[in-house]
Amino acid sequence: MEKIDFTRRQLLQASAALGFTAAVPFSIAGLAGCSSTSISTINVDGWRELAAPAPVGSITPRVTAREYSSVILSWLEPKDDGTAAFRFSLRRDGAWSPPATIAQGHRFSRDRASAPGVLALSNQNLIAYWSQKPASQKPSGNAIELYMATSTDGGEHWSAPTLVNRAEAQTGEDNGYASAAALNSTQAVLIWLDGRNWDKEKRVQLKSRTVRADGAMSDVSLLDPDTCTCCSTALVRTDSGLLAAYRGHTPENIRDISLIRNVAGVWSQPRVVHPDHWHIEACPVNGPHLDTDGKRTALIWFSAPQDQPAVELAFSEDGGATFAAPLRIDTGTALGRAQVVLLKPRSAVVFWLENESGTARLLARHVRNSTLLEDPFELSRGGNIGYPHAARSSGGILLTWAVKDKNAVSRVRVGLLKTA
Repeated sequence: MEKIDFTRRQLLQASAALGFTAAVPFSIAGLAGCSSTSISTINVDGWRELAAPAPVGSITPRVTAREYSSVILSWLEPKDDGTAAFRFSLRRDGAWSPPATIAQGHRFSRDRASAPGVLALSNQNLIAYWSQKPASQKPSGNAIELYMATSTDGGEHWSAPTLVNRAEAQTGEDNGYASAAALNSTQAVLIWLDGRNWDKEKRVQLKSRTVRADGAMSDVSLLDPDTCTCCSTALVRTDSGLLAAYRGHTPENIRDISLIRNVAGVWSQPRVVHPDHWHIEACPVNGPHLDTDGKRTALIWFSAPQDQPAVELAFSEDGGATFAAPLRIDTGTALGRAQVVLLKPRSAVVFWLENESGTARLLARHVRNSTLLEDPFELSRGGNIGYPHAARSSGGILLTWAVKDKNAVSRVRVGLLKTA
């Protein structure tokens, strides 16, 4: 393969423009651009779409679990002037709360792979995080800043936004693709991809910071000096400590999934969870996802070595210290963008996208006993499906995604998959 030099912005623009259509015919050259019987059967009969509280035109939805089996749905509502409103709604007892605004009037990132989120530290303490362009920057500029806001009254009121990823005076390139995990009822850890050294070293780094519900923050920690440029990250807290997953990078452009653990407050060195040896000249915009019940942990990811796209799932029984050999989840035309939700006992449901003659299919599959795969089933299909996000909810799993119609109008969609 002939190597071509790109700016990072060109890589990101090319990767984002590919969307789901990069899969079939799936060419990596084209991608170069940025038996427990107590478990009931989980299938399409338990699936139903719900009315979403987000209005037509909304983008980048994400769901996160909260106490008492409730779920937070967040999204962006773009405005004609280039700004947007970051809003959320709480689903409890089968109903949505009235949408509330976290922040507005900012130039939020509209990257579908970098959805903003809301993390519940407790029933009252919430932390919201998002990426946005600096207010002083020209529309074509590259810098992206990571911000957070906090609430100590369950989301009724929110603090002013606080810059997380760097100081105001520093220059920077693209930053974002953040993930968050609660440490306790007042503290959380954020991780993100940081491109401030791109111009000098052509490298993107993984960084982290501990933040508090009162807005205080620790110093920034460097976790990995060389990562893939624009794949989303994942972060969970196991019984052993924090576990982060992301797409790594080598000087030879091998982009396999890496893990880092934080045990007793100390971050480990990065390690590749499974050597796929995926060589690709630019970011595939297809990050991993994690879920945990404390000890048992599931990791799902997309890879395509030798132009063979696949979605892989691996389980850990020791908080992420080791993982079993991965299971192949897809049916042969994977697009990725995968999610996993653990269930008890020793069960999980996975979600991902596949291609069928130019149409994206949103699929689900029940995995029993970490090894037995039930038949996959389709939840939705469309020509321009974004990045799904899933979370446990009362009575099942809540799944959200955005889809654009033929007029490029975005709609947030939400569905509930019954698991009991």
